Amino acid sequence: MTTAHPVIRFDLDRDVRTAEAMASRLVPYVYEDEVYGSMPGDLPKLTLGGLLMRVHRLSAIANVLSPQQQAALQKAQQELDKVRQEWPTAYEKKIQRELKVRITSLEQFLAECGENARGCADNYPSNIEKRVMAEDLKDEAEARNALPVDLKGGLGSVDGKLRRYVKPGAFIWDKRLEPAYPRDKYWFLYVSPVG
Repeated sequence: MTTAHPVIRFDLDRDVRTAEAMASRLVPYVYEDEVYGSMPGDLPKLTLGGLLMRVHRLSAIANVLSPQQQAALQKAQQELDKVRQEWPTAYEKKIQRELKVRITSLEQFLAECGENARGCADNYPSNIEKRVMAEDLKDEAEARNALPVDLKGGLGSVDGKLRRYVKPGAFIWDKRLEPAYPRDKYWFLYVSPVG
């Protein structure tokens, strides 16, 4: 049995820079076909899920951000709001498309868990970020009345399978992020993978 520990080092400044860079590139990304947009340097690929996740968690821990970081977060939020307003149809389609990709990716990870429990436990903390993004995408789609039944069902199916490979445990990410992720909603971050 393996106890999960944060294996992804959380860099607060990098998270803020990533959110700001993602938000600044939403146009033309939001109306292009690609799910993964390009970003400068070694920053993660641009996705709505990645941006929504960062805006959500950084807003929840805004009290630990420097004034410059808070300003960058506010700018990212404004850019996101602008795209929501000016490109609603493209924005909603992008959310749905990415949510489908996230569900498929999680299904693949869970299939691998069925074949290799140890690998599942080792890779859980990094892979579960996809589930967090899926939650933020689902919430955004629901808030806009744009969540298709099949995607909601697909996420439910993923969660049913996911529960087979985990047991309740402590928060697996950096403790600074815990206020952003209540246990009842983000139960998959409060587990120990069984492996």
